[in-house]
Amino acid sequence: MSNCKPFSFRETAMRQLILLIFISAVIGLFALEFQAQTSKTPQTPPAAQTPRPPQAPPAAQTPRPPQAPQTPPAAQTPPPAAQTPPPPAPQTPPPAAAAKPPGPDPVQLAEDWMVRLNNLSNWSLTFEGKEMGREELVNKMMELYAPDVVAEVPPHDDDQIGPVVLRGSANVQKWVDKISRTQVRLFYIQRRQTKKQFEGTKLVYSTPLPWGGVGISFEIIAAWSRRADRRKFTGPGSVFLQYNAAGKIDRLRLYVAEIDEVKAL
Repeated sequence: MSNCKPFSFRETAMRQLILLIFISAVIGLFALEFQAQTSKTPQTPPAAQTPRPPQAPPAAQTPRPPQAPQTPPAAQTPPPAAQTPPPPAPQTPPPAAAAKPPGPDPVQLAEDWMVRLNNLSNWSLTFEGKEMGREELVNKMMELYAPDVVAEVPPHDDDQIGPVVLRGSANVQKWVDKISRTQVRLFYIQRRQTKKQFEGTKLVYSTPLPWGGVGISFEIIAAWSRRADRRKFTGPGSVFLQYNAAGKIDRLRLYVAEIDEVKAL
């Protein structure tokens, strides 16, 4: 029994020593292999550092002048409001579209012609037989006519048939002058018309002329007396007047039909 125990202890120690050597050899092999791999990796040499140039000494700083106290900024003016565009000015109509001035009143033209005709007998003679105011009345009547007037007037000759045609103001003046010398109590009046509530209305017909001016017409009742014997005559008629753009009579048509002598009963 005593011989077996020492043998067992030695055998165990031997085994432990062999195991330790084996482990040390394995560790050594791993260490050699790691060192071999490390030696194979190329190491990058450090870059050569560029020498820095010598720095210049800092310049001497100039002392700043004392700053004036800053003025606070003025209050900002608010931006102007958006301006509303002014309304467009009214356009002036072209001259062609401008309103024409009103023309002469046809009723007034007819009244003026009648008044001047009736005034041709309103003159007198002096004790010496001199005519007073006749020429002025004739000239007043002739102011209405144009120099190239054409007039159709009743005949002043009992043997003549049809109207008398007068051309030019000189011939018309002779006719007017003859009326002033041979007729008195001239009483040419416009005929009046009554209808419904209108009583005694004077009717004057007017129309604008294509060549300028205006034409008027109206009905009359003519009455006059002969200066030589004071015999009185009357008759219905009509008057046609054409006024040019200057307001002068270019054409006159005076018709007096069915002239009868007025006799006292």
